[in-house]
Amino acid sequence: MEDRQVLFASRLESFSPIPWEQIPDFGLYMDQVVTFVERQCKSLFADGERVFTAAMVNNYVKFGLVSRPDGKKYGREHLAQLLMICVLKQAVSADGMKALVKPPEGVTLREQYEQFCRTEKEVFNSLGAALPLPSVMVCAVQGAAYQFLCNAVLAKQPLPAPEPRHAPKPAEVPKPAEAPKPTEAPTPEKAAESAERA
Repeated sequence: MEDRQVLFASRLESFSPIPWEQIPDFGLYMDQVVTFVERQCKSLFADGERVFTAAMVNNYVKFGLVSRPDGKKYGREHLAQLLMICVLKQAVSADGMKALVKPPEGVTLREQYEQFCRTEKEVFNSLGAALPLPSVMVCAVQGAAYQFLCNAVLAKQPLPAPEPRHAPKPAEVPKPAEAPKPTEAPTPEKAAESAERA
């Protein structure tokens, strides 16, 4: 197992994301898109693992993660989005990917992609230097911990409950009926007084 980690560490350290300028700026058809993305990301995946499919790309477009193609062709911006998604899909949900792939206001997609590439290279180099880890369990638990962190940071905040338009009137509770006062049983002394008066 340690040998596999060392081998993977060397793959991580040698991995270099394709610069923006080298992403094709002419339109690629779907089969070319899948081949391009797989070729760029293949070294990160296990041998024989299917990295990308046309169905995945169609779903990413449908969910709004990737801009719609121009006709049936995907340009540089589409490819940059798909390259980011290929890595991010390992850790975050579709909503999380949308938050990370779509550039914030005032930032271009090129700037977002270049920031992603710098972060990717730094993190991969750091992980490669930390390997080998003591066990597969440590790898799995660390992976889960980072995924929990991603979900917590990217989770949508619940909307506050709407304020009621009119404050409800407090329910009027009927007062309990007053019970009749109990009649006192005549004592022998009072009975004697009544008899004297009569």
